[in-house]
Amino acid sequence: MCEGVLLCALAFVLLAAASYKFRREAGVSGERAVRALRSGAAVLIALALVRVGTPMDGERWVRLLTCASIAAVAVVLALSVAPGAVFYPVRRTLRRR
Repeated sequence: MCEGVLLCALAFVLLAAASYKFRREAGVSGERAVRALRSGAAVLIALALVRVGTPMDGERWVRLLTCASIAAVAVVLALSVAPGAVFYPVRRTLRRR
């Protein structure tokens, strides 16, 4: 379950970096980077769904939603305190190219 929270939190950070409000702080310039961030977030959420560890039934969806809820609260709190620090790995990765 901890792995699901971390994967969802990373996906939400990528989605936040792709949002219009935080693009400048995350160092995102261009539609191609935005599409790549959104696609990466979708892959991470799908990976979290697969890695939750139960058979494909209602319990898996409940666990994914629980992980996503915990991760969303953590990301929103972190973005309200220090968005520059949260987006540092994203900015660093995008500038390496």
